[in-house]
Amino acid sequence: MTDILETIAELTHLRNRHALELAFAQLVYRLAGASCLTLWQVGRQGGEVKLRPQVTLPAAGQEGAERPPALPECPGYGPVYGRRGGRKMARQVYPIHDGARVCGLLEITRAKAFTRLEETLLANVIKVYGNHAGLLDYGERDELTGLLNRRSFSTAFSHASGQVNGVIAVADIDFFKRINDEFGHPYGDEVLILMARLMEEALEAADGVFRFGGEEFLILLGGAAPDEAFAVLDDFRARVEETQFPQVGRVTISIGFATFGCNDTGASAFGRADEALYIAKKRGRNQVQCHEWLVAEGSLAGEKKANSDVEMF
Repeated sequence: MTDILETIAELTHLRNRHALELAFAQLVYRLAGASCLTLWQVGRQGGEVKLRPQVTLPAAGQEGAERPPALPECPGYGPVYGRRGGRKMARQVYPIHDGARVCGLLEITRAKAFTRLEETLLANVIKVYGNHAGLLDYGERDELTGLLNRRSFSTAFSHASGQVNGVIAVADIDFFKRINDEFGHPYGDEVLILMARLMEEALEAADGVFRFGGEEFLILLGGAAPDEAFAVLDDFRARVEETQFPQVGRVTISIGFATFGCNDTGASAFGRADEALYIAKKRGRNQVQCHEWLVAEGSLAGEKKANSDVEMF
């Protein structure tokens, strides 16, 4: 019991979401004596519940690892009995609350159902995790849009750039000041909120979508090549153009992006993407431009110097 309490205490010191999810999953996996465990993130896309696996134990590719069952929507909470791997196993799914909503599901499979004592212990561990995750979200989320905020970008970029090369994009709503001036700030806020929802739906696979300030957003696409990133970002741009915003009507967005690698800082990568955004706006807005492609065609010379010392907080 002391070992369990010490591990739970260590969880509350973690500030990195990826590290927290992994540590929590490993604790429950060991505590429950599970044969398989999956921590799912609960989100919504187009009004439908979408589940995304965050951690699966044993890890994919390890001997004995079993594929998680398909969960197209939130199942009824409680024990579900079925066969996995040719054996009768107990599968139980628990909701994870962050204080405001169900933010995740914990799916546990093992050889037998939980006792009442085990249920109580597990429920309390899940509650501690959910409360801590909720506090992290409060500090990392933009209050208006619910997107990750500027403060959380540095950690997310360090994690993404430490894993694989990828793409960082800067998106800016065109003529946003005109929207505020003509329709008023409440409608401007509505545009920001709806834009955030469109970003979450269109960029579901992104490693992070951030409100950087005002009408400016950042997007991290780990592992994406420039042509892949362009297809994703231009699809989002087209979706924005096709959307009718309440009272305001048609709104467009300009996007600049650049590749990043393990030797990049968030500031230097942001600076290159911001240069591409500058060209996108100069060329008429409502378009996507890539820094590397612009360099290759010689379009960036003398236009705008990237600010590698940009303050990220």
